[in-house]
Order: sequence, then structure tokens, then C-alpha cells
Amino acid sequence: MSKLALITINHRHGEMIKKMIESLAALRFGQPFQMFVVNNLEDQGINEWLQETLPEARVVENERPLGFSRNINRIITSNPDFDYYLLLNPDVICLPGMVESLVSVMESDPQVGVAGPQLLDMDGAPQPSRRRFATFPVLMMRALHLDSLFKRLPDVERYLMADEKFDAVTEVDWLTGAVMLLRKAALDEVGLFDERFYLYFEDEDLCCRMWRKSWKVCYIKEAKAYHAHIAEGRKKVFSKANFRPIASAFKMLAKYGGKIGPCRNHQP
Repeated sequence: MSKLALITINHRHGEMIKKMIESLAALRFGQPFQMFVVNNLEDQGINEWLQETLPEARVVENERPLGFSRNINRIITSNPDFDYYLLLNPDVICLPGMVESLVSVMESDPQVGVAGPQLLDMDGAPQPSRRRFATFPVLMMRALHLDSLFKRLPDVERYLMADEKFDAVTEVDWLTGAVMLLRKAALDEVGLFDERFYLYFEDEDLCCRMWRKSWKVCYIKEAKAYHAHIAEGRKKVFSKANFRPIASAFKMLAKYGGKIGPCRNHQP
């Protein structure tokens, strides 16, 4: 049976990350797995809680905070013997069947390199977690939050796939990294996350590289999770938190010469 690693990064998320881990533990899926919790900041409280709740979890302590990409890469590099790596933000609640559905798609189609579930707001409304590759206008509109001021901008709507109807399994350009299942064999060919992206755009970049190597990226509608969506930068336009997505957007444009996407006629 395939081996599965679950990875989450804790930044003193308190009750939020506890709820995420409890939702996983409640699933009781048949897949053998190992849970990794990265303490990006010291958090003795979560360590004590894990000892009581999930003592088999492996806790990794960082001496200083690291970016998302580097944290994930360190876990994968240090633990290379898993077939799949499931990345989980601390602000998600996994719903029954989520893990089985994601793994099932990977097992049935060996060309799927990345799979992700349907993410839901806490009231049950679907989130646009599956997207088309961004264009320069979309990156600027999103970075400057023009899409919050002006609703239903055509370029942004297309980017968010608002015009798309999704099958049970739909090939998409990229998936947000809040919940993302990665195939180890695909990572071996494509490479891990680009650590130049401290936070934001590392997920889109990885999916772009997957398509360039002919690996599929799939949105699995029947797999579901609630996502509280911590997005401090989106809420505080002039905050330090908002600087990171803007900086990452420019890095993304520079990396792909202003045109993000695979080097072939890919139209999922």
C-alpha cells in the first residue's frame, strides 16, 4: 500500500491547528500515514497537546521562522520514502472522504502529479481554489486589490475560473496550496518548491512546472474541506503581510518572462 505523509506548518495557530488535526484524526482513512508538524515558532502548548492527542506525530522545531517552500522542502528531502505528500494549512477542516478521494485519483491515473479538493468557506460556499495561470493584468489587479473594489472584472473572473463547470475530476492550470496532494515521483522529475518564493505563488509555480513536464494537475470536486482562509495581506492592503504577495508576483513574472504557463498548448 502507498505511503502517505501529512505536513502542516504551525505558526502558533492555537485552537485552529488543533481543529485541523482533530478533523484528520476523525477521518480514520485506511491509508497508512505519518503526520509532520513544523513549529515555525516555538509552541510548547501544541507539543503537549499532540503528546496527548496524536503522539505518533513527528514535530519539527525551527530555530527561526522559514518560508512555506523551505519548510515543505525540508520535510520531503529528509523523508523521501513516501509515495505522496499531503500539504495542509492549519486553517482547514478536512471532511469525510477527502483523503481517500485524493489518493484514489492519484492511484487510478499515474500521470496526476498534483491533486486538490474543493475548498469551502465556513458557510459552505465554494472557494475559487482552482485557477488559470495569471496574466500580468490579473497579477496587478490582485496585488493592488482592485478586484475587491470592482466586482466581476472579466480578466479576474476568467483567472478564478468563474465561467467553468467542474466534473468529478477536472484538469486545471493550478491549485492553491491550502490542501494539496503531491506525488513523489513527479517531484523527483519536476523539483521541489522554489524557495525564492517565501510565501505565495510557490503553488502556482510548482503546478506550472508540473505541466511543463506533462504531469497533470487535477481538481477533485468530491473531495472537500472547509478553509477559513487566513489572508492578512488581503485584509490589510498597506501592511507588511501584503508586501509578500506583491513581491512574489514580481518574482513570478520575472521567472516566466511575463508569461506564466507551460511551453505547450495546454488548455485544461
